[in-house]
Amino acid sequence: MGTVNASLVHQYAAMKPAEFGATIEPKWHVADRLVKEVRTAVEKQQLTPLDGARVISSIAATLFGYDEFILREISPESLLATPSRR
Repeated sequence: MGTVNASLVHQYAAMKPAEFGATIEPKWHVADRLVKEVRTAVEKQQLTPLDGARVISSIAATLFGYDEFILREISPESLLATPSRR
C-alpha cells in the first residue's frame, strides 16, 4: 500500500510561513517548464489556444491542489457524500 498524505489544505494550514517558499518552489519550477511546453505547442499550432489554456489550468490544479482549495464544496466526492434531496 502507498503512504497516505494529509490533504494540501491541511498541509498548508499547518505550515509555518518560513516553510512556504521551500515547499512551493519545486512545484513552481515544474509548472514553469510545463507551461512553456504548452505555449510552444500552441505557437506551433499543435494545440488550440483554448486547449492550451485548459492544459495550463489542469497543470495548476494538479500541482497546487486547486480542486482541494477552490472546488472542495462542489467536488464529485462531496456530491456523492451529500444525501439526495428527492
